[in-house]
Amino acid sequence: MKKCAFSLLFAFLLLSGFTDNQVWVKAKMPNNVYAGDRFTVEITINKLDLQNFAEYKQSLPDGFTAIEKQSGAANFSFKKQVVKFTWVRLPRVPVIVLTYDVLVNENIKGQFSIPGQFTYIYNNQRGTVQLSNDKINVYIKGERFNNNNNISNNQTVSDNFTFPPKDPGKVQCLRLRPEYSVKFNSYLVTLLVSLGNIQGKSKIEEYIPSGFTASMIDCKGALFTFDNNKVEMIWNKMPAQKNFEISYKIVPNPNNSTRLILTGRMVYISDGISYTLPIQETERSMLNKTSGNEPNKTDIYNYFNE
Repeated sequence: MKKCAFSLLFAFLLLSGFTDNQVWVKAKMPNNVYAGDRFTVEITINKLDLQNFAEYKQSLPDGFTAIEKQSGAANFSFKKQVVKFTWVRLPRVPVIVLTYDVLVNENIKGQFSIPGQFTYIYNNQRGTVQLSNDKINVYIKGERFNNNNNISNNQTVSDNFTFPPKDPGKVQCLRLRPEYSVKFNSYLVTLLVSLGNIQGKSKIEEYIPSGFTASMIDCKGALFTFDNNKVEMIWNKMPAQKNFEISYKIVPNPNNSTRLILTGRMVYISDGISYTLPIQETERSMLNKTSGNEPNKTDIYNYFNE
């Protein structure tokens, strides 16, 4: 009798979605940002066959402002530092991907927690899945990222990126800090790409604030488009070089006083699986050498800065 009761209880929990590794939520966001930066938060919800009311919410610290991007058929709101995605009825797809941008105030610094949770209804039962209490470090411009993720007021340790990466199978996409040319009234944006084990199609997306226009310089055979404040470079066939540099320019519109803050990602396929890699930004001077193969200041760079 006890065995039968246990079996019925287990079946109820399984159907209700309350067991581990059933309904889950994961978040992607940078570990380190600068005050004044804008970055993207990507939330993946494995909802299985849930179809009724549901809500995802995430608390942001003071000084963080959320901006809607991709809401997965949900109603988006941001009030009292809480981001909310609310569904009266969930879409039929088993996995939902939500994205929103976060603008960081220029006057904050420190380590902050960004907790989140997904709440849903199934068979008149309420379920809640907690997001790991992710932490993000905010640095003042000019400071260096500290890899141990603990910030004190006098630390100036940096993220030093190595390009190409020491691991030949590692996929990497770095953005060198955009440089402004008075001569051309534009910014030069340079991206360093290491293909690693990429197979098949790939693309790079860069999100640009309103008030700027982007155009291609050299994208190594990619289809380049700029629409709705997004630069997109798509390769149906990747370049023959394993490590290469691409570039485009950004021109501020007349009377534009907006700061140029870029966020981006590289989407690629490896072993039949699609991956998303956030683009990390660094100074050219902070780039480490790998067997003398680090990118030099190209002819485009030299001409742009004459």
